[in-house]
Parts: sequence; structure tokens; C-alpha cells
Amino acid sequence: MKEQDAQNIEFLAEIVESIFSSVELQHVLNGIAQKATEVLGADASSIMLIEPGTQEMRIRASYNLSPEYVNIVKAKVGGDLSGKVVANGKPVYIPDIITYFTKTRDEFSLKWTKKEGLVSVISLPIIGQKKNRGTINVYYRKAHKVSAKEKRVISNFADFSNVAISNATMFEERKRQILALEALNLIGQKISSVSDFESLVEVVYGETSKIMKTENFYLALYNKEKHEIRFILYVEEGIRQKEKKRKLRSGLTEYVISTQKPLLLPKDVNEESKKLGIKAMGRAARCWLGVPIMYGKKVLGVIGVQDYEKEEIYDENDMKVLLTIANQTAVAIENSQLYEETRKMAITDPMTGLYNIRHLYNVLQLEIERAKRYNLSFSMLIIDIDNFKEHNDKYGHLVGDELLRLYGKFLMDNTRKVDTVTRYGGDEFVIVLPETGKMDAEHFIVRLVNKLKRHTFKVQNKQIGLMGTMGEASFPEDGKTSEEILGFADRNLLRKKKEKDMRRRTS
Repeated sequence: MKEQDAQNIEFLAEIVESIFSSVELQHVLNGIAQKATEVLGADASSIMLIEPGTQEMRIRASYNLSPEYVNIVKAKVGGDLSGKVVANGKPVYIPDIITYFTKTRDEFSLKWTKKEGLVSVISLPIIGQKKNRGTINVYYRKAHKVSAKEKRVISNFADFSNVAISNATMFEERKRQILALEALNLIGQKISSVSDFESLVEVVYGETSKIMKTENFYLALYNKEKHEIRFILYVEEGIRQKEKKRKLRSGLTEYVISTQKPLLLPKDVNEESKKLGIKAMGRAARCWLGVPIMYGKKVLGVIGVQDYEKEEIYDENDMKVLLTIANQTAVAIENSQLYEETRKMAITDPMTGLYNIRHLYNVLQLEIERAKRYNLSFSMLIIDIDNFKEHNDKYGHLVGDELLRLYGKFLMDNTRKVDTVTRYGGDEFVIVLPETGKMDAEHFIVRLVNKLKRHTFKVQNKQIGLMGTMGEASFPEDGKTSEEILGFADRNLLRKKKEKDMRRRTS
């Protein structure tokens, strides 16, 4: 008896050493599959685990089974054999698997069991802390009846295997958390180094994708004044959608904005949404997670991820990670908006709200480079308001300033979106006309002059007409650099002003 006990202890020690030799989950599963076959004197084995977010089980490790069998065989929790074992948490011994599948009319399993030459099977549950994870299946290609001794060995082996898989799973989870922390640190560094908003959005999406599933992802900004949500980035099934916006409704995104708290719906999304008074919109998700982008007590927007096929894809850890990303994003958004405001102030004329001369030089340089690259032309014109000093002296500087602002608005209203209107200084303005040749520029001037003739500017109940003298220049015929083009347009302007003076004197 003592000798038998010693042999059993030695045997169990061998099992423990084998399956606890690694904490890497796949390595542990492979080791258990092989050891199960050896320990129980079987011919083959498989380990089936429940796929995250589903009720489906697939083979994650196997020993001495064909690749075709491993790839195609699956089970449903609560279904036949492995499905029942994982649902009930109790082992099953079937000496004649062919007869079993024939009686249950499981044609699929019967076909592949025959093809693989399997006769008897032992199926053991893999017990988890919260729920069962799957099954260890041991196969015999000859009829096999399980003895009482084998049942004891099986029980011990199952216990050790469950512990080994639990340890490996916890290790995997801890490793994932460490990787997430490292990634969050990198995200923080990258986000803090980005100054423009478009780059910021790309960094947030790109780095989040390294930590969690983001085939269905969005980053939305909230406009409190307009009661509006703008989806800056919207990815569905891995494909980027067009930017869109909508008025506030009673959806999941609005719920996160109103509560200012993260929301995780791991399953039964529609049912759980209804309980919260949320109206489901668009395609129904199986799992949904959204977190607010908060800067202090101010809600800037929402970051959301969802899955349309599987439940429980996201958990509390994902929520914490996404919330950390959202907090980092909030600071970066405020910084980028401050940067944009500062940049805009540096290139904006404070009186008219138009671009200033500093921005004009940047635009001219960009247009020159673009025209050279694509063999295009462009034009620009300098506009000098006629007799502005007289109006300024007559009505005062306040009226004069308002006239300049209204004149700038008139020019903006009568140019294309691609055109750039700037205040050049004093009572002079510049318009840059991309992809516009000399003849088209002259036609534009004629149209603008005719509109000015019909237009009056209303200031303090006064209707004031303001004309302008315009000097144009075109690239490349009138200059190859910004200075040359501006110089040509300026000389053109002076020439036309002299011609106007001459006509006035002789009339």
C-alpha cells in the first residue's frame, strides 16, 4: 500500500511539474492536452474554451488530432457533450461516442467523430472563479471503459489543470494590465506632444487600438451652446465613416454626457438601455462602452467603443483604461484649442476679423509651391478703398473702423471658400484667388466693382457708398516669388489710382 501511495505521489508530482512549468496560457493549454493523453493512456485530446462574448466553444489546444478537426469542430454552451459539461460543471464518460451522437442525431459531430476514428471520450469541465471556462476532452480510438482508479487520477488531474489554467489566465490578465499601463504612459507622452487637433484625434485612436478592440470606435465633441454632438472620428467595422453631427437626443452618448460618468453595457444592450431611459439608435450593439471626456467639471465629449457580434468584449478594466485615455485627451483638447486660438490670434486682424499680412505671406508661399507642383496659375489683387480718409475725417474713427469691418465682410461674402481675404494694412485689402489666371482675375474685378456700385454700407443710420481701386497680379507671368507678385500688384494699384486722379481732374 505504501509502495502504491509512493508511486501515486511520484506520478502526481510528475503531472504537477509538467503542467506548472509555464505561466503562459497557450503553453499551459498545450502541456495539459499532451499530459492528459499520456496520463490517461488515451490516443488524443483537445481543450475547448468559451470564446469571449459568445456562447460558442472552440478548440484552443489539441494533441494527436487532425488540423481539419481542430479548425472545424465547435460546441455551444448547454448543447451536446462538451456544451453540457461546461454548463453543468460535471465530467462525462462516454464509452461509445458513435452511438451517443447517433441517438442525439448530431450529424455534424457524428461525421467528424467517424472521420477522426474516435470511439470513447472523457470530458472534464475547466472550472473558473466566476464561471466555467471550457472542457478538457480525452479521446480513445478503441473502446475504453473508465475504472475507479482512473476516475481518481482524472479527478486529481482535473483539479491540477484547473489551477494551472486559472494561474495562467490571471498571469495573462496581469500581463495585459501591465501592457495597458505602458501603453497609457506612451499615449500620455504622445498626446501631450501634439498641438493640432487633427493629429491628436489620430493619436488617440491609434494608441487605443493597441490596447483594446476598436473596430467600432468614435470620438465625439459636445457643443453645449448648439445642443449638438459632432462625431470627429467614427469607425464602423474597421472602416472610417464621414464626419457627422447631430442635435442632442436620448441616446447612449447623450446619457454619458448628461451623467458625466462612464457607462459599460457588457450584454443585453437594448434591454439595459431601456431601463436607463435611453432610446436605442442605429445598429444594435451586443456590447457597448462609453466614457466622458472631462476637463474639470466641463464635458468636452465622449469616446465610445462597441461590438455588434459578441457580448462581454469590454469589461471594467477596459472602462478604466478608456477613462484614463479620455482624461489625457481632455487636457490635450484644451491645449490644442488654446494653441489654435493663439495661432489664430497671431494671424488675425483684430479689427476686421480677417487674416492679417503675416498669414498672407504664408498663403502666397503655399500657392506658389502648389502652382509649381501641379502646373497651375493663381492671381491676387490689392484693393484700396477710394476716399476712405474723407469718410474717416467726416464721420470719425468709430464709423471708420466699422466701415473697414463691413468692407471686409463684403469681400468675404463675394469670394469663394477657397479664396483668402486679408487686411493688408490701413484701408487696403488683399484677395488671393487660387487656380485663377489673369483673364479670370480681370473678370472677377469687373464683377466685384459692379457689386460695389450697387452696395451701400449702413453705419449709425448712415448709408455710405465705398468704391475701391484694385491692382492685380498673376503667377507666374507677373512674378515668381511672393515679393515679386505683391510688388507687381502694388505698382498696378498705384498706376490705376493715378489714372483715376487724372480722370477726376480732367472731368
